[in-house]
Amino acid sequence: MTQQVRFDQDLIQRYDVSGPRYTSYPTAVQFHEGFDAVAYEMITAASNAELIPRPLSLYLHLPFCHSLCYYCGCTKKITR
Repeated sequence: MTQQVRFDQDLIQRYDVSGPRYTSYPTAVQFHEGFDAVAYEMITAASNAELIPRPLSLYLHLPFCHSLCYYCGCTKKITR
């Protein structure tokens, strides 16, 4: 039995863009000496008050490595 794989070219072209590599949000480059807890709370509240005003990028990583690999750039610890 064989199955034919179908690709939606319009969907591929729509999402064929590079995106940032998120390991945390806000990303580390957005923090600086002047960005304190008060600024974080204000920006978070303003962001949550709006409906999603621009495209949203979602990254989900479910590691399953049995031994150390270098696929992801995240901190890694192999446990059994």
